[in-house]
Amino acid sequence: MRQPIVFVTDYGRDDAYAAALIGAVWRVDPHALCIEGTHGIPAGDVLAGAYQLKALARSFVAGVVFCAVVDPGVGTDRRAIAIQAGDVRCVGPDNGLISYLWEETAPGDRRALRVGIAPGASPTFHGRDVFAPFAAVLASREKFDVDGDLVDDPVVLDEAFARRGGSRVTGRVAVVDHFGNAITTIRVSDFGGAEVRAVTWPGGACAGLVTTYAGIDSGPGALIGSAGHLEVAGRGAAAAAVGGPHLGDTVEVELA
Repeated sequence: MRQPIVFVTDYGRDDAYAAALIGAVWRVDPHALCIEGTHGIPAGDVLAGAYQLKALARSFVAGVVFCAVVDPGVGTDRRAIAIQAGDVRCVGPDNGLISYLWEETAPGDRRALRVGIAPGASPTFHGRDVFAPFAAVLASREKFDVDGDLVDDPVVLDEAFARRGGSRVTGRVAVVDHFGNAITTIRVSDFGGAEVRAVTWPGGACAGLVTTYAGIDSGPGALIGSAGHLEVAGRGAAAAAVGGPHLGDTVEVELA
């Protein structure tokens, strides 16, 4: 049974790159189901790609194959890999894109393989010539039984994870979404069950958490988003427009 292939890239919609991935898949399997997860990741932003990949993986059925390509190091000696993390399979560059998928899966339930790069592959377009064809092979198989050398140490981004010291958790804004919500690297799991007393960032703060966007008053408020990450948002406005943090800003949570 074929599984769908979901694309997660920074290719945008104005060039031929995104559609070329579908063409490359169909050269291997003309009946493959290709789904656009997003091609809107900011160019070269691997951390944003890791977050969006995680967010999408929470929404699809077991066995789906993600073809994730945010690859500023294309053509260099960075590895190409395929992973299985729980019920999720993914192929892409070994540059940290799989950080959340990998780290949030039990060690005994994850596996990574090195993907070969054919001699004729374009050094500037591994998405088309390496990752999309391999995703087509993965999608045609019921199990993760493809050939490749095991990779024990896929790249995981340190910056993708918050740091806890005592009663404080420190992270950063990783993504600002379409609505202007400032999504951080701080996850609800980082709280260890403790109550959030305050959330601060350069030039601003809010007390505690709300449950919904509608629960935010006139200024910025903090809540846990659908992917399990702390967000700072405005009610009907971008977070930054009401004094919230900007992309890359440090955000700190004080726990009770």
